[in-house]
Amino acid sequence: MSLAMFVEVTRNNLVESAHYGAAAVCNQRGELLHSWGDVNQLMFPRSSIKPLLAIPMIEQGANIHYQMNEREITLSCASHQGEKIHTEVLSSWLQRLGLSEEHLDCGCAWPEDDKNARELVANGQAGSRLHHNCSGKHLGFLTTAMHLNEPLNNYCDLDHPVQRRGLKVVSELAGFDLNSVSIGIDGCGFPAPSMPLVALARTAAQLADPSHLTAKRAAAIATINHAISECPLYLAGSNTLATDLNRVTGGAVLAKTGAEGVFIAWLPQRGLGIALKIADGSARARTVALLAILLHLKVLSKAEQFALRHYIAPVLTNSQGIAVGGIRAAQSWL
Repeated sequence: MSLAMFVEVTRNNLVESAHYGAAAVCNQRGELLHSWGDVNQLMFPRSSIKPLLAIPMIEQGANIHYQMNEREITLSCASHQGEKIHTEVLSSWLQRLGLSEEHLDCGCAWPEDDKNARELVANGQAGSRLHHNCSGKHLGFLTTAMHLNEPLNNYCDLDHPVQRRGLKVVSELAGFDLNSVSIGIDGCGFPAPSMPLVALARTAAQLADPSHLTAKRAAAIATINHAISECPLYLAGSNTLATDLNRVTGGAVLAKTGAEGVFIAWLPQRGLGIALKIADGSARARTVALLAILLHLKVLSKAEQFALRHYIAPVLTNSQGIAVGGIRAAQSWL
């Protein structure tokens, strides 16, 4: 598999480590405009497809029936950090549906936000299902199942109607049949489909410009994009690129992470979709690589670049707080 060297990690200006990967940029017609590395190789998009999986919830009218607000819609697309602002909204949403945490099949987890995790420990508490970064997605699927009078048990099974519906929507937007290739199991128990990276970039482009889709689907995507733009903190959390990129650009760049080094971004004003995968699964590398692509596309203004500077070229410090190196985009691939 052909890979491009995306990111270098330096110490005293000497390259100490390097991260390789592949990336694709597509337009709303599905045309491949830019690529680095092998973009036809199968990969697992993981949580990057959560906004796509939320589309059936909107198309079926579950959000209207249960009077979901923009924070809840955003959380249905989120990989949140388990901060209090996240769990409070999720708890209220659960109660409104008449459900409890036990209905969530994602399992218990500690908050990914260190501050909230330490507070739980200090108070003698443990992590919960609401703290799981996928709990919003799970609750969104349960909301759709309730609205359509479908079973609430075993909703993570591949053959459950909510799963078949979600995978169908992703297949249609990707122009690729997810059932034709391997489907694994994600960390939260959901099916984990695979697809070529270029197909993932096509789905991101559909999120950027759904005008050529059916009116129903275009309206659903517009609802999701608006919610994320208005409530970026509920898509990921404090001090995360997915949240800060959406916030700083005012919705001109929307982005979603996936585990194992995956990132997608969609640009509604340009009708472009970006997908990248870091081969070794590095989260630190995917952040720098995505921003390098956005800079290459001349998407970010000078003010936006300044606001995001600590993501563009992170400084590495030692235990004494002294700068000892950094992370930067490799010069060879752009």
